[in-house]
Amino acid sequence: MSFVENIVSTVNGELPEFQSLDEGIDFCMDHLAKHSKGLDEDFFLDTRWLEVRDDVNFQENVLHIFQEDGSYLHILDGDISKGSWENSVGGLIVKHGDKHELFECVFLNDDFFILKKHGSGALRGQRKYFYMVREGFGRGYEWNELIEMMFRVYRSNSFYYLMLMFVLITVIVLLAFSFM
Repeated sequence: MSFVENIVSTVNGELPEFQSLDEGIDFCMDHLAKHSKGLDEDFFLDTRWLEVRDDVNFQENVLHIFQEDGSYLHILDGDISKGSWENSVGGLIVKHGDKHELFECVFLNDDFFILKKHGSGALRGQRKYFYMVREGFGRGYEWNELIEMMFRVYRSNSFYYLMLMFVLITVIVLLAFSFM
């Protein structure tokens, strides 16, 4: 692909149609990972994170809230169960019910929170990603629409850098011609 085609596809490009949420996240992470914030930043705390799946049988409304004091709330259709969480051993440890699970942060920003369970669960038929969106942002959208919205983060950041590069090159050219 030529440089110009690459610029055009970055700014105006369409996403391919994905067969699964995992496939869409895999594609986006090739572009978005560098724009992710880390778990050491606490802005994700006390936020109502809505769980998203690509399973048509998943009709429940599941919220996940990580509280600053280490409490974890799992809210299934308004029914609350408690657990705990901690940022440790390079990931997020979530203790809920009789499960203690280690998740690694794949992507995190103000609207998207994507975790991946440590290990090879996807090889055993489990979901590869634990995909959450800020409830106020993502309510009412299907998983494929949310993937498109997430990819816009990349497009908007790429467009910004392209414009910055264009302005910088223009200034350099103008300075070069002004000294001639």
